[in-house]
Amino acid sequence: MMNQMHYIKGIFMVPFFILSLVAMTSCSTSTSSITEQEVKDLFNSFFYELSVDTEGRDGVYELITSDYYLFENEKKYSMPEFLDFIATIDIVDDNWMFSDFDISIDENSAHVTLKNTGRFIVNAESGRQQLDYDWLESAYIVREDGELKFKFYFSDTVYMTATDL
Repeated sequence: MMNQMHYIKGIFMVPFFILSLVAMTSCSTSTSSITEQEVKDLFNSFFYELSVDTEGRDGVYELITSDYYLFENEKKYSMPEFLDFIATIDIVDDNWMFSDFDISIDENSAHVTLKNTGRFIVNAESGRQQLDYDWLESAYIVREDGELKFKFYFSDTVYMTATDL
């Protein structure tokens, strides 16, 4: 009789346990972790929007937070200030290559360091030039309204050369 009672309690406890698990998992918010590929894709999208090949550049605002800022050229820039700065340069062509990514990720943010190599063809006062740069860069990326966005970007020029064309 005792074994029968134990068996009956077990039968009733299993569905209760399963329902409890379902209730607990459905109440929690399921936010998947950010992936390294999503972070790299964000960089590619960001620099695509900054390229001279992109008409406008307004798309960059979809990739940054409202309080985004950038450290570049020993200055702090908001995105409008940075776009005003690069508009002063007559860039004919641009290209960036990213390497040496080091990405730390949690569910809602990522910190990234990388090397960025850039090549620009510009019309300078002395004529057309090719500018080659190497930067060491760091960025803080957050998930905002379900989308990854840059909150902060730091860029340090470690190499630069100009060649007359």
